[in-house]
Amino acid sequence: MMYNKENLPNYVRTAGKITVVTALSGLLVFIVAFIFDFGAQELNKASAAANGVATTTLIVLNTPPSFTVPAYEVIESSTSTPTNSGDVIQWSAVANDSNSAPYFLLICSTNASPTPNNASGPGFLGTAPPVCGGGTQWGVSASTPSDATATVSTTTTELAPFLEANHWFAWVCDDDPNTPRCNSIPVQGYSATNTSPFHVNNRPVFDPIMTNNGPVDPSGTVTFNSTSSDPDVVGGSDQIYLIICSTNTDYDTNTNTCPNDFLASTTLAGILTDAAATYTVPSVQRDQSYDAFGYLVDEHGHEALNNGQQANFYVNNVAPYVLGAEISLNGGGDMTLSNADAGETQGFSLTFEIHDSNSCLNAASSSEISLDSDDHLVSVFRSNNSTTTCTGAAGDYDPNDCYVNGVATTTWNLVCTADNTCDSPLQDSINYTCSFPLWFLTDPTDAAGTTPLSFANTNWTAGIAGVDDDYATGTMATTTNPVEVISATFIEIAANEIVYGSIAPGDFTANLTSTSTAFNIGNTGLDQSVLGESMCGTFTPSTECAISSTSTINENEQRFSATSSLSFTSPFALVLSSSTPSEVELNVKKSTSTSVYQEGDTYWGINVPISISLSGSYSGLNSFMAVTAEAEDW
Repeated sequence: MMYNKENLPNYVRTAGKITVVTALSGLLVFIVAFIFDFGAQELNKASAAANGVATTTLIVLNTPPSFTVPAYEVIESSTSTPTNSGDVIQWSAVANDSNSAPYFLLICSTNASPTPNNASGPGFLGTAPPVCGGGTQWGVSASTPSDATATVSTTTTELAPFLEANHWFAWVCDDDPNTPRCNSIPVQGYSATNTSPFHVNNRPVFDPIMTNNGPVDPSGTVTFNSTSSDPDVVGGSDQIYLIICSTNTDYDTNTNTCPNDFLASTTLAGILTDAAATYTVPSVQRDQSYDAFGYLVDEHGHEALNNGQQANFYVNNVAPYVLGAEISLNGGGDMTLSNADAGETQGFSLTFEIHDSNSCLNAASSSEISLDSDDHLVSVFRSNNSTTTCTGAAGDYDPNDCYVNGVATTTWNLVCTADNTCDSPLQDSINYTCSFPLWFLTDPTDAAGTTPLSFANTNWTAGIAGVDDDYATGTMATTTNPVEVISATFIEIAANEIVYGSIAPGDFTANLTSTSTAFNIGNTGLDQSVLGESMCGTFTPSTECAISSTSTINENEQRFSATSSLSFTSPFALVLSSSTPSEVELNVKKSTSTSVYQEGDTYWGINVPISISLSGSYSGLNSFMAVTAEAEDW
């Protein structure tokens, strides 16, 4: 409505808006009233006054604004795209006011006619918004110029009067100071995507207690369980999802995920209650507690109020493990004993790698796999044993066929050093290089002709089991490439002399009674072969006796046998030679103790020829060579 303020000092003109129907109706009423009020006489007077005038008056009524663009939801709010509680829903429309006055867009929950309000005067147009005639007033816009877009906003809640589905009706009204009006028929949107009703999506319900199935091993699966649901029923319950983060600061409500600290989320569709999520622990993970926080969201991205529920999980400590293919015994080469002094042969090698799925670096940033000799069990054994009989424990030690690091280094000096350090929690292994000795009596396993089948059908292997910082011991693994210990026959003679005593020329010992004792200091059964030198008064190892019938007793005057008290003249007595070794079947068993040797005696006799005329002490040198005894004599 427009007002001519310039004429106000002279007179007041009542102005207004009027449609054709309104004007005709007003005129008819005026005429009828005039007739009845003034009567026929007055009419006659008026008509009789040839020069008179009659003033006309009329009140032109205000007309309401009208939609040119019907009201609509700015962002569709429907069962498929509801407005989350706490979010804003908006309506917009465009209206025209025939008198170019401002207008209001009013959104109500019912179609009851709204109540317009009048401004306090022509200079205060746009200051008196209308109110709904009933139900809930969802909102009213600010004063909006005619033909401009009006917008109404309101923030939804999960409390009354907001329901899941909420009807709305839109009017446009002015605040004319005299006759404020609203359009008579409300609108409810102009297309299927933004019409009444609007829908409010309620938050899913998240019980404050969340659980998981931990503890689990590295590579295991942690299942996080929630007590959860969604309260919405219009269009069916919403699907819900559980997101697990490793911190409570990284969850992004825009993307419904954890950009940096994501662990797991619900992957199955159609979950309506008790959403769960599974997380696969990395193959290398320290044994400790890990933070986990749960966030519940529905299919429309609406989060539960009490999100960030904590459900820490624990990764078990697991025992270290060793792979047989990563164990190398003596570089894959056979082991040969070389020490003939009843001791140990040094310098055999063993390499292996110990893995730990809890990493080689523990939570305290120290070694999960210790770098000293206590972090592993080592056994080097003949395969007549097994990892259950030669375990690495001290009680299993046997220098014949089972070497273990459980004994003192004075008994078996296994020396292992780490080839690398542990620098990262993602690293899972340490490599070791070891050296060790073998005793002289270590069982041979080669098939060297006389080796018993019980030895020849076996081999030597190495078993390794890792031990971690919590003393968890892994299963002992054995090398996939066993080797042989080679037969090594060694002999040691107990005394330096074979004493014949005093014998006159032309005489001999009746029986073979002098002895030499052979100790078995090899790893086989023992026989011996013998060579000898002539005896004389001037013999030294570097100066042989001269050929002399009067002062030299030739070597072939000596007889020997493994049988005691054999007659010197017996055909079974062996004749000593300086060039052709003679073997004596001592049949000494294989030694089984590093301090008590198996032994065998050889019995000796001598003839002093009648031609010997030089009296005095005679000496010579007999040599003994070790011979591997037949298998049945071991």
